[in-house]
Amino acid sequence: MLKLIDVEAGYGAIPVLHRVSIEVGKGEIISLIGANGAGKTTTLMAICGVVPLRSGDILLDGQSIRGVPGNRLVDMGVSQVPEGRLIFPELTVAENLDMGAFLRKDRQGIRDDLDHVFELFPILADRRHQQGGTLSGGEQQMLAISRAIMARPRVLLLDEPSLGLAPLVIRQIFGIIQKINRERGTTIFLVEQNAHQALKIAHRGYVMENGAITLTDTAARLLENEGVKKAYLGI
Repeated sequence: MLKLIDVEAGYGAIPVLHRVSIEVGKGEIISLIGANGAGKTTTLMAICGVVPLRSGDILLDGQSIRGVPGNRLVDMGVSQVPEGRLIFPELTVAENLDMGAFLRKDRQGIRDDLDHVFELFPILADRRHQQGGTLSGGEQQMLAISRAIMARPRVLLLDEPSLGLAPLVIRQIFGIIQKINRERGTTIFLVEQNAHQALKIAHRGYVMENGAITLTDTAARLLENEGVKKAYLGI
């Protein structure tokens, strides 16, 4: 469904990504793991067109999306949950969710997806009239994921969803990610520094070091890989 082919990208004169090739199949959860500064977020920014490609290409369903503007990508079924959540703090939970569905016209579908979000995260139903900025970090992450779901994506891009959260909340968030994939068939590309949690829920994984893919395998085998254990799992 999503394919990066020899992607090179960076900021100004500084190169970050070096011939990055990644394939994300329909209905898969793919995890991209690596140390802080490895280029994981830049990979997502390149997919979304925020960081322009210097060379290579990115395909969605076989069609190049290089240079496609962000609003058009949402129309094509790609939504991102950015690092740091980036919710609208002055807007209520309900208003944040409305923003996620901004480009949609199917009112009944929007209502159905809102019900679905509140089933996934009941706390958001309780907080629907509360300003987003007053929520806890975990609740804000739930809101950021829910806002992306409201666009009804075919491909969901997640950037460091565990960042700054307590272990119990992290387990809850990753359980919901699995549920979204399992129940809706949503394809998920997960960028995460918490390698253990990311690989536990993924079908396959990629390891990135210094802007290049150095290893790829099934998630199960990566969890047992001695190099991955030493470098990323603290074992």
